[in-house]
Amino acid sequence: MATSEALHKMTEWEGRFDENIFQAFVKGVGIYPVGTLLRLKSGRLGVVVEQQIGKSLLLSKVRVFFSSKSKSYIIPETLDLADPGSGDEIVAREDALKWHLKDINKYWCGDEAG
Repeated sequence: MATSEALHKMTEWEGRFDENIFQAFVKGVGIYPVGTLLRLKSGRLGVVVEQQIGKSLLLSKVRVFFSSKSKSYIIPETLDLADPGSGDEIVAREDALKWHLKDINKYWCGDEAG
């Protein structure tokens, strides 16, 4: 199970966790932890490469590498969603198998140039 999916399920288990401890845990790992595959408003897919500590939990740095519209790989680019100039935002968490993507780890581990 993806970390973001596990966090979502944990929010549904009301009363099982101390609220303050759970909130601190979420702030520590983020809503979309590093390595999570996301679909952005632009239609691009990317992986979270960095959490923005002290900022909104939804404003991560994301390395985009795939177009959901053309269903093809694109030149990888790192977006800072906290930058108002990025013009993009997270729409949903995605499953790599749904998109037939292989080895997405290389995009968040730093093995891919761009």
